[in-house]
Amino acid sequence: MPISLDCIICLTRQSLEAARFACCDELRHTAVLKRTLDLVYNKGFTTIPPLIAQEIQRIVRDETGNTDPYSVQKQEFNNLMLSVREPLRQRIRGSEEPIRMAVQLAIAGNAVDYAVRADWNQTMVLDTIEAALKQPINGNIEPFIESIVHSQNILYLLDNCGEIICDQLLIEELQRFQPKLNVTAVVRGAAVLNDVTWTDVYQVGLDQSVTVIDNGNDAVGTVLEQCGSEFQEKFKQTDLIIAKGLANYETLIEYDRKVLPQTVYYFFKAKCPFIARFAGVQLGDLVIR
Repeated sequence: MPISLDCIICLTRQSLEAARFACCDELRHTAVLKRTLDLVYNKGFTTIPPLIAQEIQRIVRDETGNTDPYSVQKQEFNNLMLSVREPLRQRIRGSEEPIRMAVQLAIAGNAVDYAVRADWNQTMVLDTIEAALKQPINGNIEPFIESIVHSQNILYLLDNCGEIICDQLLIEELQRFQPKLNVTAVVRGAAVLNDVTWTDVYQVGLDQSVTVIDNGNDAVGTVLEQCGSEFQEKFKQTDLIIAKGLANYETLIEYDRKVLPQTVYYFFKAKCPFIARFAGVQLGDLVIR
């Protein structure tokens, strides 16, 4: 996927926000921003946005000494979503179409993203998810359900903290719908932005109900050539991939059928005007592709 001028501005903003989450030292913030501007100047127009974001977040960690700048925000968001997990579960189970409802919730959870804005609070999170649950889905869910019927091994590529609760509920419904389904959830191999890592898995208990692996790297999204051996082995065995979030969409659409032969369903909220145009949807849409 190409990079736009708006991507450059967004990535630069992310670097400063992450630096401020990581520490309170303005000299470190300045150092992060200077190195980010150098990186963007030298490489910003030669590669896809997630790869630039990966390098920027490495700069943040290096300059601040904080290996997980968003750790406090991730824990708070996970705790918030844990507090509403059971009501959301009952809402899905009480729906006339539980799978559709669970898919909508999983995409709605993608609306909350610290990489997009840094000032989330409890009211904003719950209101954003509630509003998203009232939106129609842009895309056809029936082929997805049909694919689940004919699948045995699913690789579920997770995205953000908090959102992991919504993914957990969707996985539950997929397993209720297709009891013999083998689902492997994938987290990042190291902390990057507010993406899900092992810490989040243990906090929400996802490992108690499904196989979880990490992808072996700190990429923003899923960069196949960077992924570790355990991921590669599971990747070969899977016949269906569910890819959550914009970064997984941005990275995986770079591969052709020879490299990525599996059926891939992308679930995301179109939070970025450039990606909305690229995907042929409206800004703010809940998208299945």
